[in-house]
Amino acid sequence: MTIKLKLAVTTLALALLAGCKTTPDVATSQVVNIPMAPMAPTAEELKQEQKVVLLPFEMSEQLHAIVAGNGYASLEQALLKAGNTVIERDIAAKMRSELLVAEKTGKYRTSGLQAADIAIMVKVVSADLGSSFSERDYWTDKKGKSHTTPAKCSFSGKTKMHVRAYRLPDMIPIGTYDFEGSASSSTETSNSKCPISTANAEGLIASATNTAIVENQFKLLNELVPPYYVIERRQVPGEQNEALFRTTLSSIKGAKEGMKVNFYRREMRTNPLTNEQSVEEVLLTSGEITNTIDSNGSYVLVEKAAEINKLMLGDVVKVEHDRCPEGYYSLLGSCHKSLSLF
Repeated sequence: MTIKLKLAVTTLALALLAGCKTTPDVATSQVVNIPMAPMAPTAEELKQEQKVVLLPFEMSEQLHAIVAGNGYASLEQALLKAGNTVIERDIAAKMRSELLVAEKTGKYRTSGLQAADIAIMVKVVSADLGSSFSERDYWTDKKGKSHTTPAKCSFSGKTKMHVRAYRLPDMIPIGTYDFEGSASSSTETSNSKCPISTANAEGLIASATNTAIVENQFKLLNELVPPYYVIERRQVPGEQNEALFRTTLSSIKGAKEGMKVNFYRREMRTNPLTNEQSVEEVLLTSGEITNTIDSNGSYVLVEKAAEINKLMLGDVVKVEHDRCPEGYYSLLGSCHKSLSLF
């Protein structure tokens, strides 16, 4: 068994053991009255969805189209799974020219086309193919047995995208990110020119693009996490060190058992130099989503009495996205497909 496989199996085993942890039963718990947060959401805010417009990718070369097509689809799915509402592609295409102008001027006209809360713009920076030829090799092992390594061509694909995110309508920069990915393949051949078919070349670029999205999406998603809210606290009688908090983070919005979430308190802050006021979110504690999830919300387990007692109705709940998305595990700084034992 290779080191990579051993680590993957160990990681899965630990995850399975963690999944066996006993959590309080909602049915045997009781509702605990807790105070309302100073800046609790209104009924209208509870219904609001975070709308994101993902503009068609900017590109300038033929291979860039492969990156744009695969990258747009992958990033769109990542945004949807994270609980965002993504504006339809045809509407995004119509908004493109105006938002590109707004990026330079800092002003976006919200009238007319459907508005969004966040705009994401992506430029395909590069899409490169490479190849190298290895001659046939002969070698002898420690036991004196002769071996032959066939001649082969090794191919590589690399892509890079520059991602910018803005909060609308003021075009306030949220962040800029470089998404880079690579893919490789090889084939036995004696042709040192290393020819590659169009289909295989495009496949390498598509695979590199997928890697770029998979390994970097968490940077963007953690900046764009939609807000959800605490609407109830429950505890098992006599148990002071753990409690369940009902939140508006539902299965429809991507809630999954075991996800880590952070709790924040909204507070009004005044800049002492300008007297300008702004709302800031102060981190209170964290918790883990239990297996009690439905289409309206989920229960989050919070442990330690001191942290439990900090939370109020209306406090903000946000998912913390892992380095690698669901279905992948992190190893030596890269994301790899999880092994299925079933």
